[in-house]
Formats: sequence, structure tokens, C-alpha cells
Amino acid sequence: MSTNPSNFRSVAVGSLAAACVVALASSALAQTVIDRPPNLKPLPASALTLVPDPSGGSTLRFSTTSWNNGTGPLQLEAGPVDTGSGKQQVLQRVFLSDGTSFLRLSGYFEWHPAHNHFHFDDYALYTLQPVNAPGGSVRTGSKMTFCVMDTTKIDGSLPGAPGQAAFSNCGQFIQGMSVGWGDTYGSHLAGQEIDFTDNADGIYQLKIEIDPKKVIIESTESDNVSCVLVDIRKPSTVAVLDSSGNCSTAVSITPNTARAGTTVQVTIAGYGFSDGMTVAFEGGNGPRPIASNVRLASDTSTLDMITATVTVPNKKHGGRNPVWDVRVGSGGVLVKSFTVTQ
Repeated sequence: MSTNPSNFRSVAVGSLAAACVVALASSALAQTVIDRPPNLKPLPASALTLVPDPSGGSTLRFSTTSWNNGTGPLQLEAGPVDTGSGKQQVLQRVFLSDGTSFLRLSGYFEWHPAHNHFHFDDYALYTLQPVNAPGGSVRTGSKMTFCVMDTTKIDGSLPGAPGQAAFSNCGQFIQGMSVGWGDTYGSHLAGQEIDFTDNADGIYQLKIEIDPKKVIIESTESDNVSCVLVDIRKPSTVAVLDSSGNCSTAVSITPNTARAGTTVQVTIAGYGFSDGMTVAFEGGNGPRPIASNVRLASDTSTLDMITATVTVPNKKHGGRNPVWDVRVGSGGVLVKSFTVTQ
């Protein structure tokens, strides 16, 4: 693509009109039923490699795919240039089922010299979090800038999914992602890495978060994060332990039910468990289970086990929602995983 920043900024002609459209759309947004929004969802990172360099450093490289499983396309359009910063505004065109649409300010475009095209700022954030890596530290990729387009068909059966890519190139004035399509960035591309130099070997969780600043209108923000669990060993070993996308370090609890007024022994499986971890029950109502005698039963390089005694108080009236989340330590949550019966 032969685009350059000066050509791109020529779209600022008519910026006053575009700004008025955005202002009117923003003021009416509270009364608008947005029934054809996109919904961005990341897949777990893939193609992970640890690449050493001659100076003694190392870099974790990976591929990412985000896709749109909403009811309408994600469409980003070039807006006016901010007078003070000189940045190019990005306007999201939001489609409605009656055939109309409106524009809304959603961020900025930035010229990316390594890729020779414009990228949308603040599209994704990468975080590498130690789970069981003594001495390890959190590492992040800077807020990635993406040129959003259709590169990978994920689910062509979704209503409104086109058979062919609708956003087939890195557009100068319009970028986007069709329903059912994804945008893949390969591990070889600039920005698809996290510096691992001087970090400790061990188990880590790599989290991919799409739209971290929540600047894009979507049908839900609840599925904007996915994780992959990996065992990283220098100089160049990366073993994937869990690629399900689940970001909890807890995997299962057995048994997963108990009657009010009884006590059961449970076993919880997960990653990065250690002595002294707490087990708590959250999110339900009625008789709250209480965990005691929490012990680390198995500590391995992969799946760990914790045992605990769970006591459920005997209450005459059970709660309307007797299903509880189980929290292990600070990061492992099993959602709606333990049920109290009468």
C-alpha cells in the first residue's frame, strides 16, 4: 500500500460537518437502540516461541486473532484531524436494523512506519503474568496498534456473515471487520512480542485483551479477554499447558455439590497452586460454604491439586441462587461451579 500520512490527513476536509455528526450521534446515543453492534472476541494466542538473541536477551513471540461474532460489522472511518495534537480521529460507524447508521468518536489512527500503513490505536493489550514462576515479573506489550481488516473466516454461519472478505485491505479511509470474520496478526510482525529478558523460567499466563479502553461500541464487553497458559524455559522452550482461552488458573472442583448441613472433602485442580492458598465461595446466596483444612496435595510443573474440607451450614430456607463461584487464591475462579442443595 502506497499511502502516506499527508494523503491520509486530506480527509480532514469537511471536518466541521463530521464533528457535528459525531456530536449529534453522541447526544442521541442514550436513546438509541443499537441492535446491530459488532462484538469483538480474541482467540487465545498461538504459535508461541521464545527467541534468544546474541546479546543474551530473549523475546516471546506469538500470533493473535480477534474476530467479530456480533450482529453487525465493525466499521472504522477516518475523521477530522485534531488541531492541537495533529492526530487523525477514528469514527466508528454503528449500524441499525432500520438501515440507518451513526458515527461516534472511538480513538485515533496512527501511521505505522514498520507496516507502511495506518493503524487503529488502543485496539489490543498483551500481558504476561507469572502463575508459578518464582522471581518472575509481569510483562506487557505496549498498547498495540492494528490495521483492522478481514483476514480469516471464523464462522460463516452467523447471520450477516459475508462469504468473501468485505474489508479486504488496509483501507486509507475505511477499515473494519465483517460478522463472522477475524483479523490475524502473525508472530513475525512488529509488535507481536513481549520482552522476556532476565525473567524467570516457569508457568505464565499470556492474556490478550481487545479494546482495553472500551472505546468501541459492542454488544458486550464480557468476552474481550482470552488467555493461554504456558511453561517458558530459556533459552527457547515454550510448552502450552492450556489453550482453552480460560483466564482462571483453577480448572475443576470435585465433588461440585453438597447438601446444607453436611461436610465434604473436595479436590481442586489448577495451575500455580502453593501452600497457604485460600479457598472461598462467592456470588451465591443462602447457606455459604466454608472451606477449612486447605492443603496443597500435588505440586508439579503442570496441573496442581488442593484439598479442602467444605462445610455447608444448615439453614431452614435455602437461597434463590444456591450456585457459588469458587475462588482459589487471588486469580483462580471457577464460575458457578459449586451447588448447595437442600
